[in-house]
Amino acid sequence: MTAQKRENALSVALATLLGSKARAAILRLFLADPTRAYYQRQIEAATGLPIRAVQRELERLQSIEFLYRHTEGNRTYYQVDMLFPLFQELRALVLKAASPLDRLRGAVAVNPSVLIALLDEDANEVLLVTTGSEAPPIPPMEPYAIETMSREAFARELADRSARIDSLLTRSVDLLGRREDVVWRRIEAAGYSIQKGKGVA
Repeated sequence: MTAQKRENALSVALATLLGSKARAAILRLFLADPTRAYYQRQIEAATGLPIRAVQRELERLQSIEFLYRHTEGNRTYYQVDMLFPLFQELRALVLKAASPLDRLRGAVAVNPSVLIALLDEDANEVLLVTTGSEAPPIPPMEPYAIETMSREAFARELADRSARIDSLLTRSVDLLGRREDVVWRRIEAAGYSIQKGKGVA
């Protein structure tokens, strides 16, 4: 069985187990990065689901207290309650059935030292920009080669317009979608426009 067929079979099994493909897609989004809050249109864009399906599944997941919501301005955000009794088991199950890229995203997303994760899809290389100089404890994830760089080192190379950083920023996609850190302002000010990876809100 090829890796793609196995991945598809696991996805179908997860959807069957969880009751619907829409619910499985939403759970994949929330459980890959359980520290983030999402509003409905972000979920729609990341999953490709119609907004009504998103709303229906959010209502169901909130009704069992798996998700909680809060309002900021005119937006309502939803986030996983990581104290939900089955959170760890469900996250492990969803990530086991996920693609290698989603498993990598899941490992990176819960590490508080990782600010930015950029993937060069052609080379299968990932750059993690972190708060410190030590590499975060991310297990090896085939087929991806992972490099770590501190926020300061990245900012220096960006300011110097190093060929390596230029090449990466022109070809890479954003694996996390968290764009609050000042490093993103510097990337944008330098004229780079990095797309979010598939399934990233």
